[in-house]
Amino acid sequence: MTVFVIVAILVLAVLAYAASVERRVRRCRSNTAASRQLVTVELERRHVQLEPFIAAVESSGLDQELIRQLVGARSWSKAVRDKNLGLQAQAAAENALSAAVHAVLSESDLHPKLRSNWAFQGPAGDLETTEKRIAGAVRVYNDNAYALAELRRSFATKPMATALKVVPPEPFVEHVDLVADEKPEDVPA
Repeated sequence: MTVFVIVAILVLAVLAYAASVERRVRRCRSNTAASRQLVTVELERRHVQLEPFIAAVESSGLDQELIRQLVGARSWSKAVRDKNLGLQAQAAAENALSAAVHAVLSESDLHPKLRSNWAFQGPAGDLETTEKRIAGAVRVYNDNAYALAELRRSFATKPMATALKVVPPEPFVEHVDLVADEKPEDVPA
């Protein structure tokens, strides 16, 4: 009778553990999908906000080379997203666009005329806020993606993750080779 009770308790413990791992895998998978959607929403918001910003920048008298870089980076980012080239390519394009936006914003700080121009400051302020939101959304997505990938690699959770057909998500990072004889580095978007 005691052996039966011990076996029953052991079976219940294993089933409870399997159920908790399944909930954790499903929760992590849904959090990753939701955070990926958040990144997409914020990137779309930036593309919408770039239209009035570029119009204000073009009439502001800023360096035309910076404006061309901004327009080119926006076009590259849109092309990468439209062609679904993958998260690493998209991260590279979005990093280039962020760098171009920040270059224009830092250049505009040097022009006193633009500091009082609401036609420029309104879109610039909105864009700065969206850039911060993008950085936060990417951090959340990467944290969730790494957590889900860890569930796929961990000895204790790998069997359940395999049974649920979990595919480790690709992080939203740009892969950068620094020097040929150094290790490559991942740069968050």
